[in-house]
Amino acid sequence: MNNDMTFENRDEYNRKIIAEKIISLLESPLKISPIVIDGDWGTGKTEFSKKLAALIEKNESGHKVVYIDAFTEDHNDAPILTIMAAIVALYPESEKKELISKALPALRFGLKTVLKAGAGWILKQNADDIADEFEDAIKDAANSAIDGTVEALLDDHIEAKKHLLALKEVLAELTSENKITIIIDELDRCEPSFAISIIENIKHVFDTENLNFLLVANISQLKASINHIYGAGVDSERYLDKFIKFTYSLPVTFTENNYDKILASNSHFRMLCNESERLKEIGESSIHIVQKFIELKGLSLREVETLSRYLEIYQILSQNEISNKFIPGYCCYRTLAVILYSFGRELALNYVEDKIDAQLIINFFGVNRLPYQTDQYNINIYYYALFGITYKYMPEGSPLLPSENDEKNRWAEISDYHILKGNAGVEDPVRIFKNTLKVFLLQ
Repeated sequence: MNNDMTFENRDEYNRKIIAEKIISLLESPLKISPIVIDGDWGTGKTEFSKKLAALIEKNESGHKVVYIDAFTEDHNDAPILTIMAAIVALYPESEKKELISKALPALRFGLKTVLKAGAGWILKQNADDIADEFEDAIKDAANSAIDGTVEALLDDHIEAKKHLLALKEVLAELTSENKITIIIDELDRCEPSFAISIIENIKHVFDTENLNFLLVANISQLKASINHIYGAGVDSERYLDKFIKFTYSLPVTFTENNYDKILASNSHFRMLCNESERLKEIGESSIHIVQKFIELKGLSLREVETLSRYLEIYQILSQNEISNKFIPGYCCYRTLAVILYSFGRELALNYVEDKIDAQLIINFFGVNRLPYQTDQYNINIYYYALFGITYKYMPEGSPLLPSENDEKNRWAEISDYHILKGNAGVEDPVRIFKNTLKVFLLQ
């Protein structure tokens, strides 16, 4: 576990209190496992789960915890091994051999029913060819060979902190004195068969007192995995309800000063600006543009990092042309251009070539219609800037244009003149926007 990944070191989204409440559920006598921590991709689920694990480890109750990245394990077709290897890794080296030896008798009996693919793998034959009664079909000599083969496999898996196998009686002994929580992350990135196998095995093999599972995943993706395996006709929500005891959705906002609700992604961008001189200049000149886009499009934390990377690339290539050394309007249009190139490259390239669809551009920036009827002093500059890069490509009579010509002229004047501070010889917003996009073409 990364010792730096703790709420004490960083808790910019005030999620420690959430972790503490989850721990109170895990340590209660209530049969709450498995729990799902739900969230879209890039919402910080992995960081949260690692910090949660660190908080459990810090607890003096003897509660043990292990973190598994399921995505790195889904090549093995044997999720039981993945889970058991992680559990055994919690114990001293001197105890591991004994745990393995206790698992072997149950393993011989359970290979057929629990590890169909694993049985074929270990015995070098198709699992379907194994007789219904495993012990009757496999002679003592074969059992001895299985012992040696499986023991070698288990040793290898423990060595690599990967796979191990055991059944409920071994688990009950392991959890007789202390609770164990297994956090399984990245389940939504796994192959559907592996993800569903983990969920099913948790219920059928690992349903043991004091053993809790916390699955970190995008519920929508898990449902898609269920339908992939069992068909579109299966009610995936009802299927999950058979296995999951409690689902919690990680919030995308947090409360600051016990009052203001803050979008986590906007807070993340501010944090990234503080960590980078180039981004800090963008933050000082046009953070309002970035944050409005984040808000309208609901960017995840990961998408904010993508945008930040492209902003830094632009700063390097342009020698920091987004900063308070330049006219604010120029920075505004340049920032919009970087955003478009970051997430809408095809639209950006079409714009450079004058193949511009105003509606698609406006929609890309999270807007359906511009707020023409609103008092001009209550309109965010974001909307005036969008008008500035699109209105010349709106045909007469377009529903994108204001109904009154005077209103159109007013918006054009604000977008072209006032935003750019009325400098003599001021550039056209379209030209500024295109020139920014061309920077990414290394022109």
